[in-house]
Amino acid sequence: MARVSDQRAWRFPIWVVLAATFGGLAALAIALVAAVINLIAVENTTDLLNVLVDREITNLEKSLVGELDPALEQVRFLSGYIASGQVALDDNQRLSDLLMGSLAASPQLTSVSFIRPDLSVVVATRQRDGKLYVARVDDGLYKASYRQALRLGSAAHDPIWGAPIYIPDLDKPVMSALAPVRHKGEVLGVFTAVVSLPQISENLKGRSGPETTPFVLGENGIVFSHRELFSGDFHLSEERPLPRFDEITDPVLAQFDATKARTVTPENRPDSPFQAQMVTVGDNQYLIIFKDFPDLIDQPLTIGVYLKSSVVESVFEKLMLTLYGAAVVIVIAIALALFLGRRIGEPVRALADATRHLAALDFSGAPNLPRSRFREIDVAAYAYNRMRNGLGWFSTYVPQSLVPHLMRPTSSQVLASREVEVTVLFTDIVGFSGIAQRLSPRRLAAFLNRHFTLLGGHIVAGGGSIDKYIGDSIMAFWGAPEVQEDHAVRAVHAAQRISARLTADNARRAAKGLSPVRIRIGIHSGRAIAGNIGAPGRINYTLVGDAVNIAQRLEQYGKQVDDGKRSVIVSLSADTAALLPPEVTLIPLGVDVLPGRSTATEIFRLE
Repeated sequence: MARVSDQRAWRFPIWVVLAATFGGLAALAIALVAAVINLIAVENTTDLLNVLVDREITNLEKSLVGELDPALEQVRFLSGYIASGQVALDDNQRLSDLLMGSLAASPQLTSVSFIRPDLSVVVATRQRDGKLYVARVDDGLYKASYRQALRLGSAAHDPIWGAPIYIPDLDKPVMSALAPVRHKGEVLGVFTAVVSLPQISENLKGRSGPETTPFVLGENGIVFSHRELFSGDFHLSEERPLPRFDEITDPVLAQFDATKARTVTPENRPDSPFQAQMVTVGDNQYLIIFKDFPDLIDQPLTIGVYLKSSVVESVFEKLMLTLYGAAVVIVIAIALALFLGRRIGEPVRALADATRHLAALDFSGAPNLPRSRFREIDVAAYAYNRMRNGLGWFSTYVPQSLVPHLMRPTSSQVLASREVEVTVLFTDIVGFSGIAQRLSPRRLAAFLNRHFTLLGGHIVAGGGSIDKYIGDSIMAFWGAPEVQEDHAVRAVHAAQRISARLTADNARRAAKGLSPVRIRIGIHSGRAIAGNIGAPGRINYTLVGDAVNIAQRLEQYGKQVDDGKRSVIVSLSADTAALLPPEVTLIPLGVDVLPGRSTATEIFRLE
């Protein structure tokens, strides 16, 4: 016990840590204010340029990639999906549905198409009013563009970007992401996803600060993005899909000359140099900062911004005022540190303790948290309480074996539909119609709940998943989502435990003068599709396939061999029997053709 006490003595309450941290940092900050101001005065220009590069250019780079990446990812997905054989290339309806779904999921795209080697095309297009439509093009319209896209895409191994082109009917330049579909080395077609360059330029307008003007230049000074790119008088054509930087109405960018720029290498980031050029327009000086990206979209790009040089000086002045203001705020913070530390610490600790229960999936043991006068903590407590209640209900509606998988970041991969080897078990109460007629609705519900609890406990204890309750029946399975090599053995052991428990329960019922509850069980092992199946708003993790049908037919087959003496009649197929160890006693029942099947099934009864 002494050792535990010593360890706890070094663990401080959070309010003490908060108060000491706030107060200590405040005192330290005040002592260092003069030194910080002096340091900033010496290095402000380079630092501010670094900030601009990080804030503006990096943001523009990420925004540009964010605008373009969906096109690459869509054609990558479509190419892989078709190459896997899930959609026939001559099935225009399936192709149309696939293209419409891809276009609807990516608002950045103008159109998505599939070009066959014979230049017949299935294309889904977004109209100007936002509506989507699909068409099949077999005539000569746009044949030159399609032929070029087919040639470029066929020569590529991975998704690539084509060069900008001008579409006269749309009166705008576009770029296409291309991805080939190959099968055994043969190109079966090319998927294209088209993005509108004017739309990208419009979207990038709001990605920079009010004092800066962003721009993106391509090879030979071609302007990919600029706020004045599509507002000038210049004429675009198929021969000249985009203007040069000196052709748009921007006098500052017109003086851009990369050969006159100087390279700036930040001391704290030597691997990320950028370039800067000072130009004069009228009475104002402007600072142009830019970085080259040799292969951002399969071609060299220059991303940059420019701003008035006076902005840098004004930012420094504002920074000085901010530092003085921060010193005053820090002094006030010291006075509030103890008070706030104590008030904040207690509910934070309670929240931390409560979330440990949720992390352990102990939903019933997680406490309700009280409300707080601090808004953020109150919102957190309210959200936690709702999450606790929701997860509690969630865990009752979802099979217990699935809950840990659903809580993982990789749940979509683990629970994706796939063919697996499983064992399926069906149960059904003998003579349930008569039981239902004798009991009131409330007593009938209580009877079923007790019955399902009795059976379900043994299914879950054996590593099984309860798929669904169907009236008085249970459907359960083993072997998914986690692979269970002994899925058949687990299912049979669960059936044996259910039989033993129900036999004992019937003895108890007989002692009370109650009629016995007898059930039939059908078990079959085979391959089935397991995964998330259903409409987008209502998805179940379930099994579908012939293995499920056979298990249900085997349960019904029990009617033919029921002598009325057993509490449980377990019928299983030869496929399951072949997976069981020798010590499991089976009684051959012969070979029969189950309802709904054309082939005979060898059937056994479990002793």
